[in-house]
Amino acid sequence: MTPAADESGVFDGDAELDVEGVRCEVRVRLTGHLNPIDGQFHWQGLAYGAPDDLAAGKPAQLRIGTRSAAVRLVERVPSGQLMVSGIGSPPYDLLPA
Repeated sequence: MTPAADESGVFDGDAELDVEGVRCEVRVRLTGHLNPIDGQFHWQGLAYGAPDDLAAGKPAQLRIGTRSAAVRLVERVPSGQLMVSGIGSPPYDLLPA
């Protein structure tokens, strides 16, 4: 069973970030919405505990449970977390089980 977002639509849990073949365990807090302009689901959030040397713009995959999705490393926020975003199906279920 793949972890799901809570009733407010926020996923908060463990994940694996794979950047150019290097994997690291992180905790993520993600949310998303269906964009009425392009008709796609856009999701984003923060990765806690990502290595400091990860830079924005590198191709990456985010894995939560058995699901995986391409993710963009956006930037390192002032408090130290790595902001990530994706378009399409997120690597978590949208509705609680």
